[in-house]
Amino acid sequence: MAFYTSLTGLNAAQTDLSVTSNNIANSGSYGFKKTTTDFGELVADSPLASGQNIGQGTRLRATIQDFTSGSMKTTNRALDMMVNGDGFFLVKSPGASGTVSLTRDGSFLTDKNNNVVTSDGHYLQVYATTNSGNIYTSTDQTSATGGRIVKNLTLPSYEDQVSISSNTGDTVQVGNSLAATGDVTVNIGGTATTITGAKITLGGATIGTDGTTATGGVLTITGGTVNGAANTATYTSTGATATVTTTAGTSTLTNITGLGTLSYNGENYTGATIANVASATTDESGDTSSALSNISVGTDGKVTATFANGNQYILGAVALGDVNNRNGLHSTGNANWTVTGTSGSLNYREADTSGLGSVQSGALELSNIDLTQELVNLISEQRNFQANSKAISTDNQMVSYVMNIQS
Repeated sequence: MAFYTSLTGLNAAQTDLSVTSNNIANSGSYGFKKTTTDFGELVADSPLASGQNIGQGTRLRATIQDFTSGSMKTTNRALDMMVNGDGFFLVKSPGASGTVSLTRDGSFLTDKNNNVVTSDGHYLQVYATTNSGNIYTSTDQTSATGGRIVKNLTLPSYEDQVSISSNTGDTVQVGNSLAATGDVTVNIGGTATTITGAKITLGGATIGTDGTTATGGVLTITGGTVNGAANTATYTSTGATATVTTTAGTSTLTNITGLGTLSYNGENYTGATIANVASATTDESGDTSSALSNISVGTDGKVTATFANGNQYILGAVALGDVNNRNGLHSTGNANWTVTGTSGSLNYREADTSGLGSVQSGALELSNIDLTQELVNLISEQRNFQANSKAISTDNQMVSYVMNIQS
């Protein structure tokens, strides 16, 4: 009997060694959380058993992950992020019915379509926002998100590729369609100057509750001709109003109802007018004068894009998540976890709210492995293995003595 009891001890020591080896192997993995083992005594019990039962060994009850934060490594790369405190980044696997996972590994990249993804191709999830950073809500969204709209984060290459969102609940991918042509008249030095066939683009606007009125954002006027010569000026305005026709996944700029105050080369022009507005599609290659020049992420998770012409747009706010029982999460590798029945449902949260941490851009979270402690664990596990081996050897010797009594 002692032979089998000690065998459970050997198995326990081997399991302990495997867990420790895995911890050591992942000491350089970003966002990795160390694992510990929990063993319990095996006892054969019954209603008729005496109070002098002898244990029958040990068994593995659970492996427990330690979700305390790891140290910070500075990288100075905008898409490298860490959660400074509690909470997880939310990433979604590819496909129409992709699974949302939780991760502490914030080493994000961009794919061929400029989606911000993990190294294994999972899309970083953000809240859809207005250009001023307010998070959109929709009664059509699931209760888990608190009624807020969650989407993949996609970086625009040019200003005319900025995504906007509708207060009516639609997330609208502007792409290259939010554009028009028209004849713009500007009062320059007291003289009315008309730009014929100018290209007008609108990005980062807020769609009103009527689903058609667009306000805010940045209106850009380029191209066209002035008195037969090419227009070389670029006019911008943040006070324009427009009419937008929105359909599923796209929108069309159908009219410019107000140009606001145009700015060019440090000068402001009020009272500008526009005529002969017609919807148009911008060049798919984008406007190189408004190419993306910088991405920054605030501690509140808001992702700001800055373009070559100086205009800025908030592309969304990084969504964080958590569960009531973190040790109920299912590990899927690469410092990713998915919810289970024992973890509780996923709770969507904004950064630096509801007890969750802030977002630190330009830094990564290292594993929370303490190598010194793990090396000490190796010594302890070796002693446990040797002790159980000795017990098996002793039991074997005792059986040999019994077998040799008659001889």
